[in-house]
Amino acid sequence: MSPSETVEPGQQDPASPSVPLLDYGCTPWRISSQRVADLYDSGTKFWTKSDLVDIERQLEQSATLDKFTIQCIDGKQVQVKNPLFGAEKPIWKPFVEYQEYWKLVASKPDGSSETYYCSYLVGWRNQLMRDFRGNIEDWTRLFETKRQLWNGSITCESFKSRLRKLLAARKVTKIVCFGLGDMARRPPEVTILPNQAAKQLGLESDGADVHAEMIQHAAALTMAEEIRRHDSKAIRLLAQDPQYTDDTKEFLREKGFEIVGNFGGGGFAEVDDESIVFSAWVAAPVKQIVADLARPAAFITVGDNRSPFNRFNKPFADGESPRTRQMWQGYEHWDFPTSSVEVEVMKGLDKLKIFTRTRGEDAVRASSG
Repeated sequence: MSPSETVEPGQQDPASPSVPLLDYGCTPWRISSQRVADLYDSGTKFWTKSDLVDIERQLEQSATLDKFTIQCIDGKQVQVKNPLFGAEKPIWKPFVEYQEYWKLVASKPDGSSETYYCSYLVGWRNQLMRDFRGNIEDWTRLFETKRQLWNGSITCESFKSRLRKLLAARKVTKIVCFGLGDMARRPPEVTILPNQAAKQLGLESDGADVHAEMIQHAAALTMAEEIRRHDSKAIRLLAQDPQYTDDTKEFLREKGFEIVGNFGGGGFAEVDDESIVFSAWVAAPVKQIVADLARPAAFITVGDNRSPFNRFNKPFADGESPRTRQMWQGYEHWDFPTSSVEVEVMKGLDKLKIFTRTRGEDAVRASSG
């Protein structure tokens, strides 16, 4: 090349050896995580009521569907083959398996690259072992005992006082509970060391510990009773937990609960601005999903500023996200009013917070329609 000849920017000197272009950093995961983060920042919702109702409907029809259709957050669809299509007596139950914000942008989903834009998938639980364990002996009587314990507690009275203050300023037409836990089926056995036995206050006579689940359902019933006392109009009490057995569902219906979302999706469509959401210790990103769907009047849940990742650098199932932090800006919060002398008996309620929507947020919701 003569001195007068130049190479334009972006062009390769034909006299120089070929320069290899390496793309080892352009992995599907790196590309998808950036794209998902961009969509999130632009306001794209990870979950919609219509999508969750649709996947719930599909799972209800799993006996006759050979595949399920998933709506992805980039506007596309994927289809998932139904491994139990045609099975006469399926031993696996499908459920909605969620992939929350951090899993899609920072932790890499477990599935193939086609799942990297999916905020929900279809999971499967084997029912044989749980069914074989059978029910806890006299579990319905046990619930009544736990309910009496709750109703007579200092914590219950303090909780009702806080509820009355909420109801004086907010219209509430429904309580929507998520993941409060099954109460009938005997859970897997846990070996307890002799020096720990005295601390197992929730351990029942046949070796089953469902104390927390029963206290949580008793608290939900208290909420419904207080709202009915405040307003003679009907209040809906709804519960979603894919782990509920048929026995638990029947029992809860007798107590006034409506069972929704048997497969873990449909219950979210019930959440609106006149709801109280109650989710204590859940295996789904309830806070993140609700943040995309509504601004409930109140939200009782685990609330803290911890990192959303555990010590293995994996995201917690119901961790905070940028969008939940934005949601909380429109809420005031208090610690769940657990008496200091009842912390052990209340089984984790002291870790919960009660979030109530502020008047400023009320005005914003009203002006937006």
